[in-house]
Amino acid sequence: MKQYISKRKALGCAVSFIVLFASCTDYFLNPESPQYISDEFAITDAQSAETAVLGTYSALQHGEYYGGDGFQSAANLSGGDHIWVGTQNHYYTFVTHTYRPDNRTLNDSWNAMNQVVNRANQVIDKIPRLNVTGLLEETKKHWLGEAYTIRALVHFDLARAWGNIPIVTSPTTSPSSASDVNQSSQQEVYAHVLSDLETAEQLASPVFDSNRVNVYTIYAFKARVYLYLKQWDKAEEYASKLIGNIHFGLVGWDNILTAKNTKESIWELAFSTSDKSNYFSVWSSDSYRNTLAPSRTLYDLLHSGAGGERAKLVKDVSTDTKLDYYVQLLYWRPNNDNPTYLFRIAEQYLIRAEARAKKANPDLPGALSDLNAVRERANVEPATALTTGQIVLDIENERRLELAFEPHRWFDLVRTERAGEVLGITDRNKWIFPLPYNDVQTDANLNQNTGY
Repeated sequence: MKQYISKRKALGCAVSFIVLFASCTDYFLNPESPQYISDEFAITDAQSAETAVLGTYSALQHGEYYGGDGFQSAANLSGGDHIWVGTQNHYYTFVTHTYRPDNRTLNDSWNAMNQVVNRANQVIDKIPRLNVTGLLEETKKHWLGEAYTIRALVHFDLARAWGNIPIVTSPTTSPSSASDVNQSSQQEVYAHVLSDLETAEQLASPVFDSNRVNVYTIYAFKARVYLYLKQWDKAEEYASKLIGNIHFGLVGWDNILTAKNTKESIWELAFSTSDKSNYFSVWSSDSYRNTLAPSRTLYDLLHSGAGGERAKLVKDVSTDTKLDYYVQLLYWRPNNDNPTYLFRIAEQYLIRAEARAKKANPDLPGALSDLNAVRERANVEPATALTTGQIVLDIENERRLELAFEPHRWFDLVRTERAGEVLGITDRNKWIFPLPYNDVQTDANLNQNTGY
């Protein structure tokens, strides 16, 4: 199947690869990388190959994906625990669930995410054919494992946000190569994600690095996908590969908020003073209100007995003239070099807890043990639920607090079919976002989601 990028974007994507990501100044990129190289010769040696791989990581850091608002803002605002305090209505529609196909945030996120896939596809397509003296096959395998995993991550995010999407497997090099790409169902996409991860697991490095994909990254990712697929035994199996491993452990919240690459992190995107995260810029700060802010409900929850140490995630800077003014601290650092956490060990505990509670032969003591490990780290009283239903609800609530500023809440409520009960969104069509209007109009193979 050919790579999908909207026809109006295809040429731009091809050109962006031709210059080999030259405009990027990201932390990952080698500043001595060649600037203008034709696509035919873009990956010709070890240096250009690694630059292409690192450029794929760089694309994950795009301001409309995991390096800023865009995708993350759409998910966070939709989940009900964050509020919109800006002037741009395309954000507010996520709060009210009145988003339309012409929503700018959805359009920009869709394009940014598909460009990540295109970069990954370039690596997957070209590196196996690279024959360079001195370049170890093992190195090439590791690079391919990274590319397959990154491609899987974007497909997974596209599918859980938009439902039925094109499965992209070939690089876009010209506008004509964007034709004849059909959509696949959400479940088909998830199956393809697992297929990519199976391939990646055989290729990826066994050496742990919280900033680069390795086998541990893949274990965490598989656990998450199996959770979405309700394959509880598999979710438990893969989460268990990480819990108790010497590389990982639940660390204090002060470390999460101020340090980098702690034992909490399975995969975090690295930013630096020269390659700053854009995500801080859309959140309200002490000095000004901006597009996004924690809601009073979330503030109260985090500062209640259930929040414990996680109260450090949000502070109240309200005044007599600025009421209900709350500031998040996960993405505020003096140099704006905060990491983006893609996978944390705490999530794996909560994945395993949910899997143990929901599998055919529930392990309720095991589920409580995992849940309470996260609660204990947060200095919260242990849960004592005795029934499956109550334990599952406790896990849902714990995910809400533990992952309060990571884009999970909305997708959790959709995957568990609780968005109607919890958020009052009874129109299930609104549980997935509309596909971008211009893409649907220009691509005869792209059908709009029902209800839009």
